[in-house]
Amino acid sequence: MALDKTIKEKISENGPISFSQFMEMALYDPELGFYTRGGAGRKRDFITSPESGPLFGKLIAKAIDQWWVQLGSPKNFTFLESGAASGTLARSILRSELNCRDALEYVAVETSENQRNNQPPEIKSIAEMPLQIENGIIFANELLDNLPFDIYESTDGGRWNEVRVGIQNGNLTEVLLTPMENQPEFSLEKSGIRVPFQKAAQEWLEMAFSTLKNGRVVVVDYAVDQFPVPLEKKWLRTYRQHQQTSHPLLNPGTKDITCDVDISQLGHVRTPTSIQTQREWLLGLGIERLVNEGKKYWLENAHKPDLVALEARSRITESEALLDTEGLGGFKVIEWEVKSSPQIAQCNT
Repeated sequence: MALDKTIKEKISENGPISFSQFMEMALYDPELGFYTRGGAGRKRDFITSPESGPLFGKLIAKAIDQWWVQLGSPKNFTFLESGAASGTLARSILRSELNCRDALEYVAVETSENQRNNQPPEIKSIAEMPLQIENGIIFANELLDNLPFDIYESTDGGRWNEVRVGIQNGNLTEVLLTPMENQPEFSLEKSGIRVPFQKAAQEWLEMAFSTLKNGRVVVVDYAVDQFPVPLEKKWLRTYRQHQQTSHPLLNPGTKDITCDVDISQLGHVRTPTSIQTQREWLLGLGIERLVNEGKKYWLENAHKPDLVALEARSRITESEALLDTEGLGGFKVIEWEVKSSPQIAQCNT
C-alpha cells in the first residue's frame, strides 16, 4: 500500500495525473513498482515466449544468424534485447549453436537493477539504450505493450477528453479532463469510446532508429492494426499470478498493466518492412523441423534421459504454445529494416 500512498501524495500536490504517469509509477517505481518485484515466469505473473522454454531462444538464434548473413557477416555484430528482464531469452540464445558467435555481442537493456543483477555474466547488461550500434538487431519481446500510455475518451462533439487519475473519498479514481492541445488523431463519431495514445512506444521506436545504423528493429507483441477496436475487445488488461485481475487503479504495484500495441501509431514513426503473426514467423524459421528433431532425439535417449533429451521432449508442448493463434502464436512480429545513408564523397575544386 506504500506505492498507493506515494501516488496519492503526488496527486494531492499537483492535481490529477495522466494515466501514463500513474502507469510509470505502478510498473517501474525502483522500489515498489511491479517490475521490481514481479514479472514473467512460471512461478510469477505471466508466461512470455522465452519463459515457455528454450525452443523460442533456439529459433531466435537461428534468426540472428540469418540477419548476420544478410548484413554481410560483419566482424562486429550486436544483438540488443530491450526489456531483457532477468535474461531468460539470453540464456536460451547463448546455449544455442550460433554461426555468428565470434562476431556477436549480446547487449541486454533493462531498467530494473534487481533484474539486471540476475542476468547471465557473459552478456553486456545496461540500463539505457546505447548511443550507437553500427551493425546489429534491436529486439523487443512484449515490451511495447508495457510502456506507459495515456487514455482518451471520445465526446459527442468529435473531440476527446483525457482520462486522468485523481482522488475521490480517499481512493484513486478516474477524472475526465478536456485537453487544450494534443488531441488524438482518431476519427470517431460515437461518444464514450476509449483509445490509448502510445507516445512512449513511438519514442522507443524513434530511439531505436537513432541508435541502429545497419540492421533490423524487431518487435514481438500483441497488437492491433489501429484503434478504436470493437467494444468487446478488452484492450486494457491487468495480470497477476497468471490471471486477469481488477481495475488498474486498485493496488498499484501488485499487477501488470498492459495494452494492445497500435501498429498504426508505430507507423507514424516509420512504416514497417514486414508484419507477420508469430506463428507465421516461427514456421518460417523452421520450428517444425526442430520439433521433429526433438522427437527423434527423445526416442533415441528416453531410456537414459539427460537434460538435452528432456528439453527435446518438451519442444512438442512448447511449440503448441508458441504457435497457438489464440495466444502467443497470434502475436505480431513487426520488423523494420535499417540502412545507413551512403556518404557522399566531397571533392575539392
